[in-house]
This record gives sequence, structure tokens and C-alpha cells, in this order.
Amino acid sequence: MSAFLLRAVFTCLVLCAPVASLHAEEWRLLAPGLELREFLIPDQVGDLEGRQSGMAVLRIDSDRFDVALGSALGTGRMRSMQEWARHSGFVAVINAGMFRADDRMRSTGYMRDAAVMINSFIHPNYGAFLAFQPRDPSLPALRWVDRKSDPDWQAVLADYDGIIQNYRLISRERENLWEPSDRRHSGAAIAMDREGRLLFIHCRARLSLHEFAQALIDLPLDLIGAMYVEGGADAAMYVDVDGFVGRFVGEYRSDFFQGSNKNFWPAPNVLGIRPK
Repeated sequence: MSAFLLRAVFTCLVLCAPVASLHAEEWRLLAPGLELREFLIPDQVGDLEGRQSGMAVLRIDSDRFDVALGSALGTGRMRSMQEWARHSGFVAVINAGMFRADDRMRSTGYMRDAAVMINSFIHPNYGAFLAFQPRDPSLPALRWVDRKSDPDWQAVLADYDGIIQNYRLISRERENLWEPSDRRHSGAAIAMDREGRLLFIHCRARLSLHEFAQALIDLPLDLIGAMYVEGGADAAMYVDVDGFVGRFVGEYRSDFFQGSNKNFWPAPNVLGIRPK
């Protein structure tokens, strides 16, 4: 067998291997109602060099944690994830959505809470909403809204002070909504499982959106929906609870930059959790 053919076979094996079959830690209890699990998956940009990176999944019980926005419009400036956690008293924080090119403090999708309207425009191409901070305490603390599946989505949004809107990665029927692509980068996502738990997800490995979505389907997470909230070096997650500190930063979108990113970049809008 030629060296070229051997390389092609190896490439196929790496790219086609199901993510769930690769190494994963068990769920680690960080605090009551807060668990972390890390999966080791191939970085599709560097797989032939044997590089692998992690996908960190933080699973959150909404009965034990409140969800809130951190907003540069509301507080006056952008902050790193670590700074947002300290400023707002969050024990975990992740990007709330992508920012506009012409106004970095505003999100590309609809976003608000009781204190500030960050973007009043409902993006026609963004199909996922997370609703939090219910106006009636008898309502669920969190609602996942799939605009394509939920005919009452507008009524649901009206019942909550906190709303973020982003691209869907998967449908409620667990379909991968993205076509294969050669454009790969780190990513961050927010999701919900069938038990109503919120998940913050950070993937250091550089994957296309199709590969990212498929990983979320293949992993044992039992999701009903997932939204893409940021990519590249801007994608970040931070956890600081009961003596555990986790720093999860994204990688550059290409190899144009020499070396790897190791720092949090300032974020204009974040979603964080606090113990109730």
C-alpha cells in the first residue's frame, strides 16, 4: 500500500470516528446542581499531526441556579470572562451571542433582560431562543424555544424578561442543520437537555459547524436544542466554584497567527449563572 493511500485511510478513520467513542471523563460534581464533563476529540485542522482538543460541557440545574446577562451596554464596558464572573458574581459564564461588526456592544440576534435591551431586532435566520427570568414565578425558570417547531414562540418570549437568540445547531428532532464545510474554528454553544437542564459548551477543537453539531448529537447529552454563540478566539467559558477554576479559551480561526491563543478576549455580552 502506498504512503499516499495509507495517509488517506488514516485521514478517513480520524474524520469519520464517532466523537462518543473517544476518551471522556465522567461527570464531575462541582457543586450541588453543577456538573462538568470533558470530552477529548480530534482537532480537524491538526488531526494528521495527532493533535486533540477538549470539549467541555457544564450541566446546570435551573432549580439551583439563576441565569442572568452580563452586558457592556448595561455596565459601560466589555470584560473578559473572568472579569465578568467577578463583576457580576457569576460562578460560570459563557458568550451570550455573536456581536455586530458595526457595534461590538450589540448582539446580532435579539437579546434583552429586565435592565437593558441589547438588540430589539429578531433575526430572521436565527431559529433558537433561550428564555429566562420568568415574569410569573409559576412558569418554568428556563424555556428552550425552537422557532421552527414552536408555533407559540412569540407568546413564550413575552412571558420572560431574559431572552437570547442565536443560530440553531440542531433541531428539536436532533437533526444536524449545517452542511459540511472546510471552515473550522473553536466554538461555544448553549443547549438544553430533555430533563430541562441548561448546558454551557466550549469546544477548543477547531471544527466546522456541521462537525460541531454532529458531535453534540453523538455525545451522550440527550439534547433537545443547541445554539451557536461564538467562534474562534472569542469563544470562551469560565467556571469558578467551590475551589474549582476552569478556563476555557478558543483557538484562532486559522493558522495565520503563530502559536495558540491562551487568553480571554473582551466579550460584550455573556450569560452567567449564580446560586439561588
